[in-house]
Amino acid sequence: MTYIRNLSSNTNTDESSLESVAQGLLWKLEKEAGAKPTSSNSHEYDIMISYSHSDSQVCHQIYEKLIKDKFRVWIDRENLHGTTMSGMANAIENSTFVLICMSQKYQQSSYCRLEAHYAHEQQCNIIPLKMKVHYKPDGWLGLLVAGKKYVDFAKNQNNINISYEKLKKEISQHCQQKKNQMAANMKEKDQKNNSAITTQPVEEISSSVEHHSTVELPHCINQWTNDHVKSFFISIGLKDTLLNLCKAMDGQCLLQLYEMCMISRESMYLLLKTELAEQHDKPLPIADYVTFLQKIKAYLPFAGNKLKTIQPDPTRSAVCSVM
Repeated sequence: MTYIRNLSSNTNTDESSLESVAQGLLWKLEKEAGAKPTSSNSHEYDIMISYSHSDSQVCHQIYEKLIKDKFRVWIDRENLHGTTMSGMANAIENSTFVLICMSQKYQQSSYCRLEAHYAHEQQCNIIPLKMKVHYKPDGWLGLLVAGKKYVDFAKNQNNINISYEKLKKEISQHCQQKKNQMAANMKEKDQKNNSAITTQPVEEISSSVEHHSTVELPHCINQWTNDHVKSFFISIGLKDTLLNLCKAMDGQCLLQLYEMCMISRESMYLLLKTELAEQHDKPLPIADYVTFLQKIKAYLPFAGNKLKTIQPDPTRSAVCSVM
């Protein structure tokens, strides 16, 4: 919420275009300050569709198909974000799934950005949909959907039935995973109730986790897997702060996060600090943020004196070199 409050009064940064949007939602966030995202199954809607007006034709087709299949769907049919801010917030809070219809226009829209961030903060089940053939999300949107499986509606524009069936399959898989998790939680609870539990000292458990979670890091961050990212944060003592926000990333996603920090260090610190506080109820010391920016430099790919993002060659091992 601090991030949105800053935007509502900001006139000197690149984010000033979000000012009017943030003001429209700020009253609602302040009224619910301290409230945790709901995990209730009794949502008013099954699905909320977040989209840009430029993609409305395909998005409305998706909406009609979902309605035909008896899904309860919320969509801003006229795309009038400014007059439906409260409705948008309520729709996100009361939807099981949020479909993020990704395109360049969506990424550039201040309103779409606010919708996506709010869905992320509410810990909604986000399913990204690709709207344009050659589009690849980067920047804030790339970070938000990192690690998520998307459904490609761009390559089947003449027959969206193929992509729509994939979307329904993705929704079904999410629901099944939730059922499996609930069953596992119930089983674990029963086991705890029916057996004695031997506990270890906190220090011993922490030491064991740290030992088994640390692996040798490749010299180039582009070669890092998700396990390497976790090991990196553990090795530099940030497993209780920044690791919570980056645990789903691989090396290329982490490199993108670093590049965003280099573009705007202060605003990225505020964003990460707010997200950590709201999602994990933990502070982000400035020392931890600076430590991350400093320690990661040893693994960055360079070309000349400039940072260069390297795509790994699938036919051979990638190599980082300092020229």
